[in-house]
Amino acid sequence: MAQVSWQDVAERFQTHRASAIPAKWVIPPAKLDETLRSTNRVIDLLPSLLSHHELQITALGASALAAKIRAGEYSCLQVAEAFCHQAAVAHQLTNCLTEIFFTEALEQARQLDHVLQTTGKPIGPLHGVPVSVKDHFNVKGQHTTAGYISFGQLPVKDSDAHIVALLRNAGAVLYAKTNNPQCMVVLETVSNIYGRTVNPWNTKLGAGGSSGGEGALVAQHGSALGVASDMEGSIRVPAAFNGVYGFKPSVGRVPLFGLECTMVGFESIMAVAGPIGRSVDDLELFFQVVSDAKPWLTEPLLATPWTSQTESMQSSKLKIGIMTWDEVVLPHPYITRVIGEVAAKLKEAGHEVFDFKPYDHRRAWDEIVLPLYFTDAGLNIKKALLAGNEPMLPAARCLIEDPIVKNRSVEEIWKLNMARDIYRADYLQKWAETGTATASGEPMDVLICPAAPVQGTPHDVKPWWGYGSQWNLLDYPAGVMPAGKVLESDAYPEGYQPANELDKENMELCKCTLPGLIAGARD
Repeated sequence: MAQVSWQDVAERFQTHRASAIPAKWVIPPAKLDETLRSTNRVIDLLPSLLSHHELQITALGASALAAKIRAGEYSCLQVAEAFCHQAAVAHQLTNCLTEIFFTEALEQARQLDHVLQTTGKPIGPLHGVPVSVKDHFNVKGQHTTAGYISFGQLPVKDSDAHIVALLRNAGAVLYAKTNNPQCMVVLETVSNIYGRTVNPWNTKLGAGGSSGGEGALVAQHGSALGVASDMEGSIRVPAAFNGVYGFKPSVGRVPLFGLECTMVGFESIMAVAGPIGRSVDDLELFFQVVSDAKPWLTEPLLATPWTSQTESMQSSKLKIGIMTWDEVVLPHPYITRVIGEVAAKLKEAGHEVFDFKPYDHRRAWDEIVLPLYFTDAGLNIKKALLAGNEPMLPAARCLIEDPIVKNRSVEEIWKLNMARDIYRADYLQKWAETGTATASGEPMDVLICPAAPVQGTPHDVKPWWGYGSQWNLLDYPAGVMPAGKVLESDAYPEGYQPANELDKENMELCKCTLPGLIAGARD
């Protein structure tokens, strides 16, 4: 039997995806080509491609949408149709979707309308809210390629991932899966099977990774709430690059069973699931829904209910550390400016604000993080690629062929894990020592720092990872939010000399950033 080429598999999946978009929502090829050639900032085109009524609905995030559905202002079907249409348009502009199942979503929406009309009660806090899911989470009846040709040749899934089932039970309407890259552990979203997702703010830049499909879709209001994952910045970098909100919890808070990748079982620096959304309220709603479902009864997770800090934080003065840079790569000028502006506003509001000195971030990457990410020298990734007879893409090759990456013995992995734990303890000590800078003598409540040293990179260019992977190494919860925009006047300090080769490379990337992009900050 002749072996099927990877190109044939990719063509089959992309053709199937295209056919799942209703004809009335397909942008004619000539018009699409003309549209994409007219501007790199395709996010501005959306208002001309949807109706005013649809745009009113899709302008709402998950929490606001849930309230309006419960109040009867919109039906679940109206909402589902609007988001399916906007997702279809967003995909045609940025290539952000993988599996599309609008027909099933509309039927689910009709059923949810019937329940609300006959009982007067929603089935849960997400009743009728459209939720998109990163491709490598299993959805019943859909393929999970996880960015690999070989995974695409497996049967469709016969059950939902735990987090998907949990959200369905809360009333969420699932309608599409979003693109993730080959190999997963990279900061741009591109694969042989589905192609490249581009940034809606500037299509010459990547949408980030590995949850770039979610970031691009949420930014274009094609989703009210997205489910993503993060092992090295994969929620936070796409959220930052696309100007939306994202949150990485610590390990053991959100279910992971039913997630497919080539690193399942890897425990040295574990992946977590988390949300990408339009607001802090949307992210909080996600965690409240997860916690209320008590997922620790079906998966080994921390039995810790979600406790909102919103009210207590609004009525108290916080102790806030500011880390403008990690002493490895200086972020682009618009990022350091925005962080300075945020710090000034917080100080004006009466909070204690002070500088925090990073602790050995370069050593953490070189000696702990990168060696631990691929202790098999990428063997499982290579096996998956070989099984699909597909080539390794530049983003994955750049990592796996790094001299630091080696096939390590059990003893070597144990030593690296010990180095990880010692570094975690040392960082906790540095955090505790911030008490010397506060009036109460207590350490900082929160640290604000860059989400990344750039606000998007040209395709196939790898940015410095340290701002993302640092908090995975430490297993600290970390969130990202938009905080400002790139200005024409933003510039490096006069006479600035790069601290090292990585810093020099990042400085060169500043030429690729256009005014108007949204800059993000992390806390």
